[in-house]
Formats: sequence, structure tokens, C-alpha cells
Amino acid sequence: MTHSTMKNLVLALALALTGMPAIAQTLKLGHIDRQQLMLTLPERKDAESKMQAFAKTLDDRLKAMGAEYQTMVTNAQAEAETMTQTAREIAVREIGELEQRIEAAQQKAQEDLAKQEEELLKPMVERTNAAIDKVAAANNFTYIFDVSTGMVLYFDKGEDILPLVKAELGIQ
Repeated sequence: MTHSTMKNLVLALALALTGMPAIAQTLKLGHIDRQQLMLTLPERKDAESKMQAFAKTLDDRLKAMGAEYQTMVTNAQAEAETMTQTAREIAVREIGELEQRIEAAQQKAQEDLAKQEEELLKPMVERTNAAIDKVAAANNFTYIFDVSTGMVLYFDKGEDILPLVKAELGIQ
């Protein structure tokens, strides 16, 4: 590095450091526990009820398939001694196919449950996003951190905007 390059680097660094307090003073930091906010939404209870009803429907279908499987296995065991080799092979194949259908149905049920949850949460997330944006803009915040995600490990300065957002949403 040449002497003039080093001098320019030191000068640039000195300017950056002297400018930092001015930049830091213009930042207004806020934080919110979004998870806590979501729990206070009045529509959350309705979404939970819908989610529980959906989960019960899926569970009932899986239980019915399990009962069908149990009946099939019990019948095959009871008739095993009187079955021909071909009949046994058919029974074993049918039981194996039902096991695969049950496994696929369980996986699909988990996917459907996650999709249903996302669908029910989306309007609440959009509503809270809009309220957070409105509060942040009205109060001149530069950054709002969500402390419920665990991404913010420490905060001493900054303002908790949860009460402001709850007021914006009209909830206690």
C-alpha cells in the first residue's frame, strides 16, 4: 500500500467515525413481541377453533383408515390357516397397500394442517404488519425489531411499540 493510499484510507475512516454519532442520533429503534401481539388478536380464537375442527376432521379420517387396517389384519390372521397361498399373497399385498395409503395420508394431513394454519394466520399477519407500519411511520421509527423471533439478543434502548400497535388495532 502506498503512502497516499494509506493516508486516504485513514482520512476516510476518520470521516466515517466522526459521522457515526450523527447517524446514530437520527436512528429511532423500536421493538415488539409479535407473538404476544398475535395472541391478543380477537380473531385468533376463531382461527384456533377452525384449526382444531380441521385437525379433528383429518384425525377422524386417519382413525377410520387405522380401523380399516386393524380389521383387515384381524380378518387375515383369523383366516390364515384356511387360505390358499394365492389368497394369503393377496391379503398381504392389500394390507401393504393400505399401510402405504395410511402413511401417505398422514404425511398429506401434516401438509394440509400446515397449509390451513398459514391460510388462517395470513390475514392476521397482514393486519398486524399494516398496524406496525403505521405506528412506525407515525412515530418516526427507523427500525422495528421483532423480539419474539429470538433474532434480537439484547435491547436496552429503543421503545416497545406493542402498546401503540395494540391501540392502533383497537385491542386491549
